[in-house]
Amino acid sequence: MLVGASAAVAATLPCPQPLRVGFNDRASPPALLGQGPGFAEPPGWEVQAVRDTLARLGCQAQRTQLQRLPGRRLSAALAQGRLDIALLYAATPERRQAMRFPTDARGQIDLAWAPAFGHLVLFSRAGQPPPPPGWDGQTLDARWRVGVVTGSVQESLASQRGWRVEQVASRDAEVAMLLAGRFDLLFTALEVLPAERRQGLVAWQPPVARLPFFAPASPAFAKAHPAWTRAFWNEFCQSVRRLQPEVRPTECGTVPPATLR
Repeated sequence: MLVGASAAVAATLPCPQPLRVGFNDRASPPALLGQGPGFAEPPGWEVQAVRDTLARLGCQAQRTQLQRLPGRRLSAALAQGRLDIALLYAATPERRQAMRFPTDARGQIDLAWAPAFGHLVLFSRAGQPPPPPGWDGQTLDARWRVGVVTGSVQESLASQRGWRVEQVASRDAEVAMLLAGRFDLLFTALEVLPAERRQGLVAWQPPVARLPFFAPASPAFAKAHPAWTRAFWNEFCQSVRRLQPEVRPTECGTVPPATLR
């Protein structure tokens, strides 16, 4: 395991060929800019961090395929081995079955090398009652109906805390359903909602938790190239830390406080 491997050591590993890295086709500024299959210029820090990482690993840009796909196709392509690495995913139990994430010596998800941390937040509609006095990011009265995307980390956490959950079929529908009054609060990651989609919404403070995001590999790729895969994860964390220290708020190799485990 190459935990904390230097770029010099990692660069001695042969770059896998072909190497296919996938991104979502939806904009999520400032991480990923532009809509659709093409990349904007500048493309956003996700793409730049991948490019920097591959350069430090000695991989030639012209021999690496960067692709953008809709969310479900992106996940399926990674699970089926038609992509080698994809960005950025929270590690749900279902995804851990279909994708490979960095793990520590105990076989647990290695939060110390998560490249990015988002904020799990409750949103209400503007003009609705404010957060109850003493809101601590955890305790919520049963009268609040909380919308969560089915199969998400948010759904699991909300259920663990005994919140009154209303399921949402896809991320595309979550804001519209909140604005339509289908539930009282939306529980989602702040970073997945661009500013224009947050219009008319109020984010409750404090956030519920920090949510780690990863660049998982396909099972076949991770099995064929275990050392290189770990080197990529480590170097990608370092690249994000250099480019966006607020996204990777502590040095790679450490776990930020208030992190969802």
